Amino acid sequence: MMRDKLLEITTGLCLLVAVACDSSTAKGDENSAGLFSEKKEKKKDKNPASEGFAVNNNYDLEELSKMGKKKVPESSGLEASLDGNFWTHPDAGNDAVLYKVNQSGDLLETLPIDRAKNNDWEDLARGEDGFLYIGDMGNNDNDRKDLQILKVDEKAKRIVGTIPFKYADQTEFPPSKKNQNFDVEGFLMHNNAFYLFTKNRGKGDWVKLYKVENKTGAVQTVAPLDSIQISTQITAADISPNGRHIALLGEGWAYLFVTDSPDNVFKGKKEQIPLGKVGQAEGLVFLNDTDFIISNEGGKLYKLTRKQ
Repeated sequence: MMRDKLLEITTGLCLLVAVACDSSTAKGDENSAGLFSEKKEKKKDKNPASEGFAVNNNYDLEELSKMGKKKVPESSGLEASLDGNFWTHPDAGNDAVLYKVNQSGDLLETLPIDRAKNNDWEDLARGEDGFLYIGDMGNNDNDRKDLQILKVDEKAKRIVGTIPFKYADQTEFPPSKKNQNFDVEGFLMHNNAFYLFTKNRGKGDWVKLYKVENKTGAVQTVAPLDSIQISTQITAADISPNGRHIALLGEGWAYLFVTDSPDNVFKGKKEQIPLGKVGQAEGLVFLNDTDFIISNEGGKLYKLTRKQ
């Protein structure tokens, strides 16, 4: 009788242990599924829409061509040439040279820039004065003290002036990692001034806006005009022919602003256009007041067209 009772108690304990194990396993599976779901969700939202921006799906993206890698080793900036084609260039570690290409990716001209050094060329801008401007302002390590914009006469094929500048809010070279927001890969020109947009390598996703006057000679000290939080790093910038639209390029997105002046660019209407997989896109130029040409570092050219 005692043996039967002990057997009954032992059997009951085994059942309780089995239920507890099943419950623990279920919870473990549930927790694992939750973690997996969370990781999957984070991966899905790698480049989320930025707060305050409306997503604009009213654009078509078309891959146009690819530049020959042996002829054009890299495309880090893009701007219209005087004859309706495009200038592009490589960045740090490459020669001081511009490449003229068409929409088919054909190399039309190679333009070495005499007496220039490619410290870290990151973007191009076209002035109302007809000159081409090269932004030698790449600053990956946030430690440069020789930032400048080169003024180029593309007909004469030479530099005709330099516009050196420094940031008023940078006192350390480099600053702490969280404050490394002094790298610029996108700038534009409007009303004889340059507008620079930072590629934040620190914390907070803040894009700072600086204004540099088109004055050669003495070093200008420039303070930020404004800032905005954007979820991806900015790699290019341009302004539409009518001066009413400013576009910035980020990973997987083009950001479009409607403004009365670049000084107030962050205060107007804000949209972002999904680009999908275009690689490491680093060049952007307006074709007209609505449409763009985009280039990636590997030399592919894309056309972004607003739907009718």
